[in-house]
Amino acid sequence: MLVARAEPDGSQRVASALDPATYEVLRVASGAAVLAQLERARWDALLLDVELEGASGFEVCRRVRERDTMAVIFVTARGELSDRVRGFDAGADDYVVTPVDPVELDRRVRAVVRRCGAGAAAARSLTGPEGVALDLPSHTATVEGRPLTLTAKEFALLALLLSRRGEVLSADEVSRLVWGYETFGSRNFVEAHISRLRAKLAAAGARQVIDTLRGVGYVVR
Repeated sequence: MLVARAEPDGSQRVASALDPATYEVLRVASGAAVLAQLERARWDALLLDVELEGASGFEVCRRVRERDTMAVIFVTARGELSDRVRGFDAGADDYVVTPVDPVELDRRVRAVVRRCGAGAAAARSLTGPEGVALDLPSHTATVEGRPLTLTAKEFALLALLLSRRGEVLSADEVSRLVWGYETFGSRNFVEAHISRLRAKLAAAGARQVIDTLRGVGYVVR
């Protein structure tokens, strides 16, 4: 388990909340150190502050997502809605605002690690209508064999809908399964991500992939 925080006392508090019998914890203070550790070992999760030495946690999260599917959880005092949205858009699996009870933090970390591990083991590829295909281990998407560039959350959103093909999922359920909890008080958050994903699919030639049932939810037929 990597804990990345610039402030030593805060780093120690986060590390102390994790069960030492379950996780080996390494604390680092900079974005460069996070990326260096990814070259050296495979980690279950990264617990990441927004404020790091030499880099923004948001940028570090994006760079981690370019090379690794590990669980990424922001643990930070930055709790504004705009910060949380930036964190999830950067590819985070959860966003925890401090101060947080150590027991809650431990359980949330366990839940994210379990969810990410189960998702990775469940399938290696997913297919959908109009030639849409996802390769989960390599985190790549294609339409009729042509590359489709998606953000980490767009990929997770499409993977969820393809894995539950034929099932209508509500906005709250989509938000809980992709972002870790229900929408931030507005279903427009999920709709905005669905719209961007639809636009990318349409630009790649897949125009009829995600259907919206007004007042109900989203489905891939």
